[in-house]
Amino acid sequence: MKNAIFYFILFPFLGLINAIRNYRSNWAKPTMIAFVAFFGLSMVKSDTVDSTRYMQNLEIMYNSNKDFDTIQAGFYNGEGGQIDVYVTLVTFVFSMFTDNGNILFLFFGLVFGYFYANNIWLVLTQSKGKLHWEQHLLLAAFSLVIGFWNINGVRMWTAAHVFFYGGFLYLFQGKKKGIFIAATSMLIHFSFVLPIFLLVSYSLVKINFRLLYIFYIASFFIAELNIDFIRTTLESNLPDFLLPKVKTYFNDDYLEGYEEVTVAVNWYVLYYKKILVYFTVIFISILFFKTTPSEKVKKLLGFSLLFLSVANILSLLPSGARFLNVAFLFSLATSFIIYSNVKDAFVLRSVRILSPLLILFCIISVRLSLDYFNVTTLTNPIVVFMTDINQPLIDLIK
Repeated sequence: MKNAIFYFILFPFLGLINAIRNYRSNWAKPTMIAFVAFFGLSMVKSDTVDSTRYMQNLEIMYNSNKDFDTIQAGFYNGEGGQIDVYVTLVTFVFSMFTDNGNILFLFFGLVFGYFYANNIWLVLTQSKGKLHWEQHLLLAAFSLVIGFWNINGVRMWTAAHVFFYGGFLYLFQGKKKGIFIAATSMLIHFSFVLPIFLLVSYSLVKINFRLLYIFYIASFFIAELNIDFIRTTLESNLPDFLLPKVKTYFNDDYLEGYEEVTVAVNWYVLYYKKILVYFTVIFISILFFKTTPSEKVKKLLGFSLLFLSVANILSLLPSGARFLNVAFLFSLATSFIIYSNVKDAFVLRSVRILSPLLILFCIISVRLSLDYFNVTTLTNPIVVFMTDINQPLIDLIK
């Protein structure tokens, strides 16, 4: 813990590098958590990203009458565009003493970093001894699917790591508290009602493992989706407090705007997650036909297949593709665990053959992270508080 505090004060980024190099040490995890908190403090916050909106909300609350009843009325209030508890409540608490958005994101980073680092070590501890380069690659891909720079979208991606943390504890370690931890993700982002429903359903209904695999493969062949049908189904079955947000996502203007934004982004932003789709479907197929996993691994793999299948279908909808990232957390964790414990030579060789896909994914992910790395992220909290620099590191590299 002393190492984590030392690095946080003087050079958090160096602490991250050393934590990665010394991943078996007892100070590595808290050092990574401390860095992610610092990243939240120092990261680029521009008008084009979500963090600006959260900072503006903090300023509004800071200058308001601090009436908690008014804030509470905003929980799950679709009319105001905010229908979650976590961000609103935390922002209200911080507005009691500051309007500095960097301090708010220091806390957001701390919470995100806690679950982010713990998820990495949950997976890492399923291996023994020194990692082979293939294991390093699988773990890197797992760490980069929803990397720490995604703290910019604090609600969705914090909820994703909270859900994985609870889901992993429940599915793989058999800890009942895991399902309750996973359920709290709904308080962070309303859309996690769906993953929670899948997790509960999966725990209550035993679905044949072969059927899950067939369902997963079949999900790739859905060529067209009737959005009007889905809109009607959701509006008929969801609670009233979620309906305004559903109507927003299925609004014609939103759909057209989403298509325009999609066309405007660089090709690698649009397609790099497809790389993981190719790796996942190939490697999971190999695992399905070549291995006989233990019961707890099969339970984790089965849920991965179910989640991937539903996420594949949802990816055809605006913003629905985000659930693929969450599903990839489960599939990559399962892949790492199986690879770390399997003895089948063909399975081991297949990761080497598929490694170019993961390497390309990791390279593009790191490139995208540089849009959020501030120049001051390479310094320390003292420099951040004494300066007002908001320049992406990529600008200095280009």
